Amino acid sequence: MQEFDVTDLIRLLWKRKSFILKTTLICLCLGVLVVLLSHKQYTSVSTFIPQKPRTNSDQRALDAYLQKENPNIYETNEILNANLYPQVVENISFRKKIIYMPVCEGHNGEKISLVEYLSSNKYRPFHLGQWIRKYTIDLPATIRMANGEDTVNENTGKDTSLITLSRREKQAIDMLQKGVTLWIGEDNALLNVTTEDPLITARLAQNILSLLKEEVTNYRSTKIEEQWLFLKRQERVAMQELEAKQKEMTELQTKQRILSTGNIEIQKSCLLAEYQSLYANYQSLNRRLERLELKTQDNTPVFTMLEEVYVPYQTSAPRRGIIITAFVALGLFLGMVLVITLPYIAEVTRSKFLMRHFSVKRDREKDVE
Repeated sequence: MQEFDVTDLIRLLWKRKSFILKTTLICLCLGVLVVLLSHKQYTSVSTFIPQKPRTNSDQRALDAYLQKENPNIYETNEILNANLYPQVVENISFRKKIIYMPVCEGHNGEKISLVEYLSSNKYRPFHLGQWIRKYTIDLPATIRMANGEDTVNENTGKDTSLITLSRREKQAIDMLQKGVTLWIGEDNALLNVTTEDPLITARLAQNILSLLKEEVTNYRSTKIEEQWLFLKRQERVAMQELEAKQKEMTELQTKQRILSTGNIEIQKSCLLAEYQSLYANYQSLNRRLERLELKTQDNTPVFTMLEEVYVPYQTSAPRRGIIITAFVALGLFLGMVLVITLPYIAEVTRSKFLMRHFSVKRDREKDVE
């Protein structure tokens, strides 16, 4: 097999320029087809600053006490930690609430949830690629939904302790998994929401932020209430111990009036020291309850918006220019590779078709003529 030098290679490519052009045009048509069959995507980006827990000496003392006495309920600072926000958003219960929140309005002004929007063609714009996929790849699922097989097993559905999903709900939750990302940085957080409709994108982003704020606030309030009940129980126990010790001191004073001995004075001194210790503990619990009540009155927002949710009117995908350029480059490259390799493949395989169109010997005979 004789090797080409650079001049021979350029001469060969020039002779086969029509073939390279045809290959490039075929790839260009494929690129246009990919663009036409691809969904338009719109992305809304919103930025916010998560709330950070307030810390001072009194608060740190209360937190240390709660963590020591009952670590199972001490989770308030963890609730405010923004690193937990992505876990909240990715939670299946959270997503199930999101998909039933309204994202648009119907023809008669009725509220349409994300589940209804995705499962019906009445509200979504017609898309050729989606229509082809519906009746090809997704044909079994389309038939099941048409036959009303979109419900979960009845025996499973009766158990309220289990989270069950219908096929429509699964479709909507899968869309959230692909189209929603929450990034948490050191000082701020970024929420990206991508759907096929700009208004749906903005409304969905608003719903996620609103529900996230509600969930974090409610969770924090629940934990603070648990801590308050714990301290309140301890306060009642301390009060009972204090009253019992006070009763014991009263009985000792009555006994002292009858019998005045040095032994009673010693007992009285011990009881007084115990009473003062119990009283100090009772006052300390009262102060901790007051600090905890200040927590419940803290109206600091869960997060502060830096960049509000907006309606994106520029598509984020598909990137038509990049796709077309990539397919044209692929066509040029593929055409040149085929022009170089097909003559040798023709000699090895002795294919009549390849020998007739890409024979090296035939090209050399033409050059001689």
